Amino acid sequence: MSQSELSTSSRLLSLVGIIGAILAFAAILFVAYLPSRPAPIDQAVNEERQAKADQARAEGVAKLIGFEVIDAEAGTVRIPIADAMDSTVAAYKATK
Repeated sequence: MSQSELSTSSRLLSLVGIIGAILAFAAILFVAYLPSRPAPIDQAVNEERQAKADQARAEGVAKLIGFEVIDAEAGTVRIPIADAMDSTVAAYKATK
């Protein structure tokens, strides 16, 4: 056997060994961990929290894109953020 043949077969055996070790680890993980995963503690609580988070997110978006009278006597209103930015830029350009 020449040195190059030995080197090639050695590399091939190393590669097969590495792949085998990875597959063995994956098999142990599958057999030991995945089937014994705990069930969710309380699905109803998780769903309630998700519903509250969705509601809070929707209220935030409504405040960003909607109109609302805050104080009619003082003339304070909430306008969409895009309109507020445009108004601010126009006012800034008018002062220059």
